[in-house]
Amino acid sequence: MSRSIRLVLPFALALAAAGPALAEEAPAVKIGVFDPEVVWKSTEVGKKYNQDLTDARDRLQSGIDKKQQEIEALVEKLRQQQASLSDDKAAQMQKDIQNKRVELNRMNEDATGEMKQQLNDVQGRFQATLVDALEAFGKEKNFTMVLNKAVVDYSSTSVDVTQALIAKFNELNKIPGGSASKGPATKPPALKPAATKTPDKPKEPPKDSSKP
Repeated sequence: MSRSIRLVLPFALALAAAGPALAEEAPAVKIGVFDPEVVWKSTEVGKKYNQDLTDARDRLQSGIDKKQQEIEALVEKLRQQQASLSDDKAAQMQKDIQNKRVELNRMNEDATGEMKQQLNDVQGRFQATLVDALEAFGKEKNFTMVLNKAVVDYSSTSVDVTQALIAKFNELNKIPGGSASKGPATKPPALKPAATKTPDKPKEPPKDSSKP
C-alpha cells in the first residue's frame, strides 16, 4: 500500500466516526415561502396604500373629466350655433376648443406623472415595511430563510407562510381605526385616457335668395 493511501484512510475513518456527531450538532434548515401580492392585498397597510392611490386617482380623474365636459359643451354649442355664427366668431370658438384640448393633454400628462410618483413612493414604503416584517417573522419563528414565491420554481403548500406573515405584518403595523378600504386591495388604479373629438367645421351661412 502506498504512503498516500495510508494517509487518506485514517482521515476518512476519522470523518466516518465523527459523522453522526456532526449531524446531531448541525441546526435543522427551516424554509418558508410567501406570496407578496397576497400580502399587499390582505394587510391593513396594503389596503390603506391602495385606498390612498385610489383617492388620488379619483381626484385627478375628476379634474380631467371636468375639463373634458367643458370641451364637449363647447363643441356642442358650436354645432348648434354654427349656422348663425360669423366666421370670426366660429373661428374663435374653435380656437377656444383647441386651447382647452391643449390644457386637457397637459392635465393628463401631469396626472400620469403624479400617479407614477405616488405609486413609486407607496411601493418603496411598503417594500421597506415588508422587509422589516419578514426579518421579525423569520427570527421569531426560527426560519433559516423565507423566500419570495415569485422567484421559487416549486414549493409545497406545507412551507407557505403567507397568512402567518400577514398576521405578523398587521401586528407590527397597526392602523388606528382599521383599514380605510372595506375590501381587499387590488392592483394600483390607473387614470382613464381622456376621449378626444374633433369639432365640426362650421357650415356655410345660408345664402339670401333675394340677392342675385
